[in-house]
Amino acid sequence: MQKIPKATVKRLPFYRRCFESLHEQGIQRILSSQLGDMLKIDPATIRRDFSYIGELGRQGFGYEVNKVLFALNDFLDLNNIEQCVMIGVGNLGKAFLQYNVMKSQLQNSINPIKISHAFDVSPDLIGKEFSGIKIEHIDNLEQVIKANKIKIAILSVPAKNANEIAERLEASGIRGIFNFSSISLNISRSVYVYDVDLLNELQSFLFFVKNKYE
Repeated sequence: MQKIPKATVKRLPFYRRCFESLHEQGIQRILSSQLGDMLKIDPATIRRDFSYIGELGRQGFGYEVNKVLFALNDFLDLNNIEQCVMIGVGNLGKAFLQYNVMKSQLQNSINPIKISHAFDVSPDLIGKEFSGIKIEHIDNLEQVIKANKIKIAILSVPAKNANEIAERLEASGIRGIFNFSSISLNISRSVYVYDVDLLNELQSFLFFVKNKYE
């Protein structure tokens, strides 16, 4: 497979959600110019992004909605559910658990990640259930990951604990970490880490909003 730019990969779920909406509306075909107007993305960028997936459209004809939606689902491997562990069940962790369950219950909703286990250290949380998931002590982390051959983890712990836990995750066989811990993790490049800092995102958002109208 040819190397795909990160910017393209980030846009693909955005395209998929759009084509899912078009499908639900009964729309069968759409031009790249129309798609560009809807998504506020240059049509040339859309055509270039789709070229990494295959021959999805024809000049003058546009894109068949069902064909593109199927191709995006297949390319993003959304039809296979991946088990995932959550480490840290504070307010953010609880919100993530609730959202994960809600998505899985929606009719025709594609939710490729299932949080199957959650871990914390707080005595007030251990043994309790949130959104159907029983919270386990973090001492059981390695055993659960290895027994269930889990490869994905969501990390939502204080920054001071993040690197220690990330090292344990890597040693247990985790290959991808969705990191909410507000620091860069010091682990090997064999683990793919996706950093999400909500405060940084909010600051960027405010900058763009302010400068748009100045």
